[in-house]
Amino acid sequence: MQSDHPSATKARILEAARVLFNEEGVGALSAVDIAAALGISPGHLYYHFKGKPEILAVLAGACQDEVDLVLDAAARACRGEGATLETLWTHVHILVEEAWDGRFLHREAGALVLRYPDIAARLRRIAAAQREALRGMLDALAQAGAIAAPPEALDGLARVLVTAIAHHALELDLEGDPGPPRARLARAAAQIMGLVAAYARPGRG
Repeated sequence: MQSDHPSATKARILEAARVLFNEEGVGALSAVDIAAALGISPGHLYYHFKGKPEILAVLAGACQDEVDLVLDAAARACRGEGATLETLWTHVHILVEEAWDGRFLHREAGALVLRYPDIAARLRRIAAAQREALRGMLDALAQAGAIAAPPEALDGLARVLVTAIAHHALELDLEGDPGPPRARLARAAAQIMGLVAAYARPGRG
């Protein structure tokens, strides 16, 4: 039996909204559409959220929180003997999965940034946190001898990785890449890591 607890209802609304935004886009949907998909009245939805902007803000905040957790774990893992290409690959893959789960934020970033300043700020913080963490991991790989590149190249590489993590799985989807999403995400992560592999030292990693 579905719980009627307010927190459970809010979670159901957020999950339904995330799925709908991912599948149908943000601009095409209203709070009423989300309520209809859940089989609840618009009033019931508005009891929990003021409307679509608040739902979007909460989803963006949750995305930021998840990414921060992944980046914290990645920074801890990529130290000392853990500073390997495999460690970076694992966490790039997880970040690709996180980006896919909230792909509406990246697919519609331009429109969302123009209309919702709070979401723009969150997207900037997500990107900045990823750049900082990935640059730190690349530095750790360089210090461990797994890759060789000058600092300015690592700066640029970190920026390119952030963009690729946000958008590469979407590009594969646009191209009609076959197979289930899980396989597509794995391919995206592998192709993104090809950027780092170009700097790998033979026999290291």
